[in-house]
Amino acid sequence: MTLGDRVRVLRRRRGLTQEVVAHLVGHSERWLRDIETGAVDLRVSDAIRLADALGVEVANLLDDAGDARPQSADQQGGDRANGAGRLSAGHVLHSPPTGDSLRTIDDAAWPDHERLTEAVDGSAIVDVRLTESLSCFARQLFGLWGRVPPSDFRQLAHGLLGTLHALMGHPMPSKLRRELESAGACTATMAGYTSSLVGRPDDAAVYLEIAERLGRDAGDAEGEALALLFSSQLYSRVCPARPAGGDPARAQALLEAADRRLGRTTAPVANAWVLLRIAEELAGRDELAAFRLIDEADRLTAGAGPNPADGVCCRWSMNMHVAFRGNISVLAGHPTRGIPLLEAAVVALPKELVATRSMATADLGGAYADVGEIDHACTLLGRALGQAVAASLPASVKRVHTVRQSRLRAHAMDAPVRHLDEMLRTTESAR
Repeated sequence: MTLGDRVRVLRRRRGLTQEVVAHLVGHSERWLRDIETGAVDLRVSDAIRLADALGVEVANLLDDAGDARPQSADQQGGDRANGAGRLSAGHVLHSPPTGDSLRTIDDAAWPDHERLTEAVDGSAIVDVRLTESLSCFARQLFGLWGRVPPSDFRQLAHGLLGTLHALMGHPMPSKLRRELESAGACTATMAGYTSSLVGRPDDAAVYLEIAERLGRDAGDAEGEALALLFSSQLYSRVCPARPAGGDPARAQALLEAADRRLGRTTAPVANAWVLLRIAEELAGRDELAAFRLIDEADRLTAGAGPNPADGVCCRWSMNMHVAFRGNISVLAGHPTRGIPLLEAAVVALPKELVATRSMATADLGGAYADVGEIDHACTLLGRALGQAVAASLPASVKRVHTVRQSRLRAHAMDAPVRHLDEMLRTTESAR
């Protein structure tokens, strides 16, 4: 078996796409494709990272006699008997979740559970390199958002969170523990966000509760605040995540707690995001307060410098900021102000941010409905629905449905609205 064949077998055994593995190694999908076909040679430095990503020892990856087999429990035990006694990245990366909190979330077929358990139980010390590798992976994970299906992204985040949770049960220096807790907060927040988008609000609540706790334990103000921010979306009046509807008071309390945690001085991008969410909840009830918060968010982002290179805020952009401002204007009763802002955002938002784009498109449709342009409103809502269905994002479908119910109720007999209703019924029956 060639090296490329072994890489392909290991990757498929773990259910990972070429794009995901290439991202973990730090290369393009084309690079991994060339490795698997033998078109390029594998450098030693890349071999180490590739072995970590695939969960095998480097020797097994490079040695044809290893036949692409993960390191056995006996081999792991032998290494420990020879004084290894540490968990390495190759032992546990992509391993399954553990812990009582995570058991409330339904499990997929997570790989190598016994292998992770044996590695963790037999380890006396958590390796520094492992901690650094997992923390780096956690903060780079959101770079995959929009480039892999939401279900695959959720599985990656869930598996990494389980690994981090397992490691936290072992002795380590306090600095390493805080680093793992911060990485766990970041990972749990991404898992929670994804769960809410794929229509699993109860799972999202569990993930985000874990994220809040880990952020607090780590002293990570940004991590804790972002968990509170995404938790607020589960209770939002703008587009409730649960069938029972929103809980504006609870959403407001979570957002105010996030704002206090950041204090307008820490993590300006995250703080601006929090302020825009507060303004979104206030729009229509306290217009003056909402627009003051928008101005404060503008001030924070203006002095923020370059966008974070990784973590949950790495995908934040001024286009998202503009989309918030546009929708807040619409919710405050000023659709003619909001329409040009939302149009600019929809055009500028990158395709991989499909959830944001589809929701902004739905909001734009609602704005046109408010000014009486029913045909164009339904066209935009149909486009948003198509984007949401193609990306398997029930939350975005729900956004379209919410806009239809709240903005087009008086036009239910118009032909464009009836056509939109038929599209929504077809979507619902296909789920």
